Order: sequence, then C-alpha cells, then structure tokens
Amino acid sequence: TDQFKKLAEFAKNKKIHFCGSWGDPVFNPDFIDMLKVCKEKNIKVEISNAASHRSEKWYENAFLANKDAEWFFGIDGLPDQSYIYRKNQDGTKLFNIMLKAKSLGLSVTWQYIIFNYNRKNIKKAKKIAKKYNIPLLLVDTKRNRTMNYV
Repeated sequence: TDQFKKLAEFAKNKKIHFCGSWGDPVFNPDFIDMLKVCKEKNIKVEISNAASHRSEKWYENAFLANKDAEWFFGIDGLPDQSYIYRKNQDGTKLFNIMLKAKSLGLSVTWQYIIFNYNRKNIKKAKKIAKKYNIPLLLVDTKRNRTMNYV
C-alpha cells in the first residue's frame, strides 16, 4: 500500500482503471486499501471485475471504501450462462453483487461480451438491465464496443 500511495501522488485529480490481464484486480490483497487511497486523493476509479470468488461481505466493504468508484461487471450472457466463457464464474452471484453495489448508490455497468452461445439472449439481457436500471455494455468478440443505456 505504501508504494501505491507514492504512485497515487502522480494521479491526483485523474483516473485509474483497475483491470486484470493476469487475474482480477479484486484479488490484490491491498485492493480495498487502494480504493481508500484513491478516495482520499480524489482519484477517479474504474474497476473491471469478473470474479465471483470473493464473499458478498468483502464486496460490500470494497463498495463502501470508495462509493465514487465505477464498477464494470463482466457477466457474459445471462447470469446463469456466463460461466461458459468466464470459467468457474458464478454469474448469478456476481449479478446479485452488482445489484448490491447499485443499491448502495455506486455506478455499475453490466459488460456483456457477445459470443455465439449468448447472442440470442441479448434482447432478454436488455430487458433485465432495464428492469434494474443498469447500463448494458455490449462488446462484440472483435472488441468493438457499443453502449446501450436503459
């Protein structure tokens, strides 16, 4: 955390996007402390997250550490089918964690990478996103992004 505090000095009044190339950022043992540092230093935060292996209590602590953070939840397809691409992901649990973040007033986005297995469920996902007033970010497999706000 001390090293991150030093780095944060260079990011004051800017933005940090936490996303994992070799794992989800929520597995960093100092992640919650890093969120607090960002809050203290007025650093905007975006988090790309697809991990469902942390407890709901852990996530609640992370959400409360920096309520200004924007969370992008990688749930590719309907929650009960996301595991097809996101190996070992409990998409239903992660969807409920996303709803918890929303209920706490955090900015959340449902990121949905489009594959052949989930393409036919986009319309249903849009309805679910609209029901919960959650932006749905559709990403095609070529990584072109199209944002659909509901």
